[in-house]
Amino acid sequence: MKKIFIWLLAFLFFIPMEAGAEIRSSLQQARLAYICALADMAVYDTDMNDVVRQEMDRLGWRFTDYRNKDARANTVFYSLVNMQAEPGQRETLIVIPGTEKLKDIEVDLRCSKVLFGGTNINEFRQYAEQEKVDKNAPMVHRGFNDYTMTAFFTPRENGKIAADEIQKFLSESNDHLYITGHSLGGAVATLLGARLVAAGADTSKLSIVTFGAPTVGNTAFAEEYGCLLDVSRYTMSGDLVKNALQMLKSGYVQFGTEYKWQKNENSHRFNHSMAGYLDAAIRGYYDESLGGVLTLQQLASYKPEAISEEGMATGPLWNQQFDKGRVYIAPVQMKLPENIQNDSAYMQLAAGDLLMNQFQRIHVDENAVAASNEVDTLFTACQEAEQAGCEYIAQIKISGTMDKANPNLYRIATETSFFTTSGEPLASSMTSTTTKEITPIEAAMYNMARLTGDIQQAQAEGILPK
Repeated sequence: MKKIFIWLLAFLFFIPMEAGAEIRSSLQQARLAYICALADMAVYDTDMNDVVRQEMDRLGWRFTDYRNKDARANTVFYSLVNMQAEPGQRETLIVIPGTEKLKDIEVDLRCSKVLFGGTNINEFRQYAEQEKVDKNAPMVHRGFNDYTMTAFFTPRENGKIAADEIQKFLSESNDHLYITGHSLGGAVATLLGARLVAAGADTSKLSIVTFGAPTVGNTAFAEEYGCLLDVSRYTMSGDLVKNALQMLKSGYVQFGTEYKWQKNENSHRFNHSMAGYLDAAIRGYYDESLGGVLTLQQLASYKPEAISEEGMATGPLWNQQFDKGRVYIAPVQMKLPENIQNDSAYMQLAAGDLLMNQFQRIHVDENAVAASNEVDTLFTACQEAEQAGCEYIAQIKISGTMDKANPNLYRIATETSFFTTSGEPLASSMTSTTTKEITPIEAAMYNMARLTGDIQQAQAEGILPK
């Protein structure tokens, strides 16, 4: 399971995200949530971790990890820079993972408050160490502050301090910086943003995006920094973590723009899981970018360079001029349990999106409908492909079976097949995974991403076009 795993639209990573919540459109906000959710999923220690990074690397993203530890915390964060974008339009992310290690749990449970103040590292520490403080002054969660200070304001083994590097980036670069995190990572992202602002960072270049993040400070802290920071706070129905501190300890207050998501009923994962947040981000992005028209044809309309009409057929079928290398994308064949039928359109989009990104020239017929059996489907696809002047046919089949012991668990299988327009088979492969750790939509994406390795191998051997 260590192959390519990403399902992004080709344009997803190359349209600059507009800074400032007040000027982002709903599509820009959905795209921002999608990219940050992908990044946050990528930093967890799972099979998805490596495969997401492989594809992000292929798309020009530089992925760097930074580690530091002391008696207070054992920290890690990551920077992601889109190196293929033009200077001044690059998107730079700092990604902070949630609770994974025993030391992280200790940080979470350090719930007492410390004074938040100062404009530099020494002052930050001096304020936090004060014992007698005015309760009406800005106060923050001790453990989250410890993690922030260890990760970003304590010298690493090479002597460098992360916050200094970030401040230098913000002062010298025209690029926008997005700090994102899930759970503990979201709390640290918020505190880091506040520390940077207190040290004089340009707030117009800085945005915070959190998923299921607990509260970090009291009312005074929220009032002082809530108006200075661009915070997008994503919460999930039934996720208790976001309000845990308010329930356990008095005086904690959330701030920022809250975006409330509903958990996918087809996911049996805990409501706080990053997989659930990513699933919601995927659905939200496709809904916004496709205007509610959840079809491959609508998706293909965003790839004009791939669906140019050059080479379209004219006249009798036997006298057509074919566009060499053009691939006809057949309707996705779906066979799912009734319980997850409502995810079908997103599963088709996710798999079809990644498939289309493997080829330079494609054709998607908006009127084509999958036939009831494989023979008729292939026959129809051959006819449609010839009519469209294509040289190849690509088919995807997605099926699902319910686990007998656990009705909320499914095995999702994905198969790709390629043919000539005369029906001659060229290549095929199949893989499957369960929804134990991911949602059905993510399972379809993950499977298709694994299969792209076989597609690329067939392309390298000259069996399929690039």
